[in-house]
Amino acid sequence: MIESSEERHRRAPKLSTEQHYHHHVLWYTGNMVKAFSHLNHVTIYVKDFPKPKSYLRQGVTEHDWIQYHYHVYMVSIVGLYEIALKLTNAVFRLGLNEKIVNQSTVEHNLWVKSTGVSKLLGTLRQATSEVRKPRNLFIHGGDVLELDELGMLSIICMATKFHATCEYPANSIKNLFQLNIDELTNKMSSKISSLENNVINLFDKLLPVYDFHASIFRSIEKTRKLH
Repeated sequence: MIESSEERHRRAPKLSTEQHYHHHVLWYTGNMVKAFSHLNHVTIYVKDFPKPKSYLRQGVTEHDWIQYHYHVYMVSIVGLYEIALKLTNAVFRLGLNEKIVNQSTVEHNLWVKSTGVSKLLGTLRQATSEVRKPRNLFIHGGDVLELDELGMLSIICMATKFHATCEYPANSIKNLFQLNIDELTNKMSSKISSLENNVINLFDKLLPVYDFHASIFRSIEKTRKLH
């Protein structure tokens, strides 16, 4: 309820070094979990175009709807690797500023390599690389990805959008292209599931490192209390 960000910061509880460590690790872990939640929501949105006639009056067709959410899907997938790098930076306490967290500074770090985490980061990077180029073209150049599964849907929706006399046959279009849409969402779901497995493996590999640092903090705190 405090409007001033400076005042909120001043009143915030001061965290110990250990608390900062746990906070950063849990922050990026939570971001990863939320990213997968968003990805799974995207497949639900792609399958269902809720108000076709209402949206069409605003210039939005089913093809626009699916294409928009597919681009959100691409952006989210590429973001998984970036979150994984930041999480690794936090778990290992590398101390890197977020601006310089990248493949070179984290994945190629000697300590990260020695634990096997680097290999799993590389696997995740490769798994997300196929959408990185179209995502970058969209983000940096505005290029919209045309999906093979929706070629005919694009043509029909475009004709409906630009010819006001055309009645929008929502049910017919849904029935005609449902198999194509299901094929697209099945591919998306399969990709998401594969990425989830990659991240679970990464979490498993990061856990011993996290436990190691947590145990050091506990030992320091125990020693401090004895003195």
